[in-house]
Amino acid sequence: MATYALAVVEIFGKGVMQAEGVVVDKEGNVYGGGRNGIIYKVSPDGQVSELTTLPSGSIPNGITMDRQGNLVYCDLGKKAVMRVTQQGQVSMIADRVGTLALTLPNFASYDAEGNLYVSNSSTRDINTALVELTNPEPNGALVRIRPDGKGEVVATGLYLANGTAIDPREEAVYVLESTRYDCLRIAIRKDGTFGKPEVYAKDFPAIPDGMAFDVDGNLYITLPAKVTEGNLAPANQVITVDTQGQWSMLIDDPTGEKLAFPTNCAFGGPGLQDLYIANLEGDHFSRVHTAVRGHPLYHQR
Repeated sequence: MATYALAVVEIFGKGVMQAEGVVVDKEGNVYGGGRNGIIYKVSPDGQVSELTTLPSGSIPNGITMDRQGNLVYCDLGKKAVMRVTQQGQVSMIADRVGTLALTLPNFASYDAEGNLYVSNSSTRDINTALVELTNPEPNGALVRIRPDGKGEVVATGLYLANGTAIDPREEAVYVLESTRYDCLRIAIRKDGTFGKPEVYAKDFPAIPDGMAFDVDGNLYITLPAKVTEGNLAPANQVITVDTQGQWSMLIDDPTGEKLAFPTNCAFGGPGLQDLYIANLEGDHFSRVHTAVRGHPLYHQR
């Protein structure tokens, strides 16, 4: 039984085409990059505008924001983590960390110190990585890029590393493994080193993609699809995971009425109580008003 009926899920920002990521600024503006290379901005009242068109070949994926208001996104086409200003100026943050090339950068999260944690889904690129959905391989990684541009590999051997999130206490970074239907926890130690990846939650009903924390440490995870007889079938679900790692259904939309391949989610709006959801196969964001407060991200503090 889902917590929220579909009737309370709003279609928000009609005209946002195939956005994979979503991020909300302090003023309540919602951003996402479409598969057409356009970065969209949606005002709090739902008015859609185009912030910029990215350079040719760009495929924006997960998106976040720094404290200067720049959008930071993973670019599957450029195989790099990129930055775009509010004026539309695009620059590269990194296309490799140490010896690891960012062949399939997926999602980036800032910690309180301005370090950027980035998942690299596979050593394959966007044109060849989909085979791993039916034949999982541990080709994924997590890296950390410091404010000075230097970085290190946090973990390797991950299965299609996807969404990332840092818990409210900043004690660990969490990474979704799409082909294992689970969520890993990697402890962030006080001395700057990391623990080994441990399974935090598992046996999800479909492929996990993106996630966000609330202030109490519960996770909200988007499930766009599942593999059925070797083929991708829509799931269109959002689950919650409590602090004990147990999941429950939050939104279930089997016919795709409001959710269309939901890939990422982010809290925003008044009191950070609205959960915004990106729809990779849709023309809009989805929004649901919750009873909880989202954990404010780096740029929202």
